[in-house]
Amino acid sequence: MLLMTAISRTLRLYRAAYSGHPGEVWTLAVLTLINRMGTMVLPFLPVYLSTILGFTLQEAGILVGAFGLGALAGAFAGGRLSDRVGPRLVIQGSMFGSGLFLIGLQYAEDFPALFGWLFATGMFGESYRPALMAAAGDAAPPNQTGRTMSLLRMAISLGMSIGPAAGGVLAVKLGYNWLFWVDGLTCLAAGLFLTVATRKGSSADLSVSTSSADLGSVVLAPYRNRPYLLFLLATFLMGVGYIQWFNAVPVFLKGEWNFDERYIGLLLACNSLLILLLEMPLIHLTEQKELGRFSVLLGLALIGASFLPFLLPCRLVWGFAAVFLYTMGAIFFLPYNNAGPVNMSPPGRRGEYMAWYWMCWSLTGILAPVFALAFADRFGFAALWIVLVLLTSVSWLLSRRSGSPVAK
Repeated sequence: MLLMTAISRTLRLYRAAYSGHPGEVWTLAVLTLINRMGTMVLPFLPVYLSTILGFTLQEAGILVGAFGLGALAGAFAGGRLSDRVGPRLVIQGSMFGSGLFLIGLQYAEDFPALFGWLFATGMFGESYRPALMAAAGDAAPPNQTGRTMSLLRMAISLGMSIGPAAGGVLAVKLGYNWLFWVDGLTCLAAGLFLTVATRKGSSADLSVSTSSADLGSVVLAPYRNRPYLLFLLATFLMGVGYIQWFNAVPVFLKGEWNFDERYIGLLLACNSLLILLLEMPLIHLTEQKELGRFSVLLGLALIGASFLPFLLPCRLVWGFAAVFLYTMGAIFFLPYNNAGPVNMSPPGRRGEYMAWYWMCWSLTGILAPVFALAFADRFGFAALWIVLVLLTSVSWLLSRRSGSPVAK
């Protein structure tokens, strides 16, 4: 009887967590799912550059940073354009452009060509983010921005539970060139889906951002909003650690712990599956109980702690322990942090505020790989993990002080 009651309550919780989202939000979630199902290049990019093409860790870090530099430019352009021409055109251009550049990336092998191609791939590939989040923020019901962002992250996680794991198998069995083809084709498929889903007469209208109506009446730009700048600084410091799970951690697992791509893909897939199973109901509960601030601080602490198992002797169990800490931290932290720019942006500049937020993430994509891989090459990975814990601790203190809103 108790078991049946628990199952019934759990089912009600899941049903409540996934209900009430507008059609526009579901369209964006499906688009994200299609796109992320093919995510194979970026998780294995440092490994591909250092082991297949033979670049040093420092050179690989610079090349990964080129992707982040392009993402920085793309985030700025995507956010500004979203306020002016609407999110749909920005997202379509991003999906089609990044698909073509991902397919072509496999044919670049020397350093200058890779740097330029990765820059262009990052610029097109990341320009959709501020447009997508601005559109989601416009459509989000009041007091549910955290849950809306969580739904989009759920779509990311469902796709990432397939993409990296399949990518690891493809890399080992068939070769790395397959990663570029699959990643590029899924981007093109996502663009085609959006074109069909938002055709004239459809229920989802993303052609014009509702935040663009009052564009001329707003004077508070993001760079003049001091609480928002403090929020961005805390995000940047946390991001330096967070992004290492896609840069330094795979290199460490392969080079130091001697895990091959299948095990790396399995660990990343476990992260995505845990998010898929737990994030939506947990965010729904914390939103109901108004525990958003507590959720942010708890998540930051867990992300910082996720690097500590790597200081222990090589064991697969410590790899799973690190993934669990990192995953739970991301679950509690990222939905509310992603909702921050939505809730702090004035009418008419949501795309611009989102652009600054994703520029902050892109800046970590530029600096964090260069810093982390060069630091590990010189001082060792153990020292790197300790530094990342310290940076995340500073982010925790800033987040505690900033008081940025986590709900509408």
